[in-house]
Amino acid sequence: MFEGSLSPANVQHSTLVAIGVRWLSRKCSVVLYEFATEADENPDVIGWASGGGSILMECKLTRADFLRDAKKPVRKNPAKGMGHRRYYLCPPDVIQVKDLPPRWGLLWVSGRDAVVKREVRGHPERNLVAEVAFLTSMLRRAQIRIGSRPLSEWLRGENQLEAKRGVPPNRRPAVLADEPKARSATLT
Repeated sequence: MFEGSLSPANVQHSTLVAIGVRWLSRKCSVVLYEFATEADENPDVIGWASGGGSILMECKLTRADFLRDAKKPVRKNPAKGMGHRRYYLCPPDVIQVKDLPPRWGLLWVSGRDAVVKREVRGHPERNLVAEVAFLTSMLRRAQIRIGSRPLSEWLRGENQLEAKRGVPPNRRPAVLADEPKARSATLT
């Protein structure tokens, strides 16, 4: 079922999330994952592509988890959910294309990557207010981490450091995580 070193016995939710982050980082300039907020929806992975809107990813290890997810209010009313484009990521055969909610895409784990089983069709009725609240929560956390310095001043300093190193602004995908060591899974 799994290629490479992943097998059903040793795959964990954090492994799926790491695969999702890697896959989404190739499409988005900002990727956030596994954050808990006061929002009605706390996506496993969400990213924003330049000019392309938001992409949400829900990682499901089991069919039972997928069926529970379908009962969430944001799944019953897609206009309340985040993500212009929405995917489920799972081990092969856990979710079938025929099981998907309308307009959702499906990714299956293949080795250390994800393959598209069905491309998304887009949710223009997404909850932009929830997305802004989610991003605001992330920026507030970043502000707390840098201390009393204004966030804009800190970001300006980061841009200047990157410029000195020869890294053009907005060329390097950013992954912001709460407690990076606890939240990231390296797949070496």
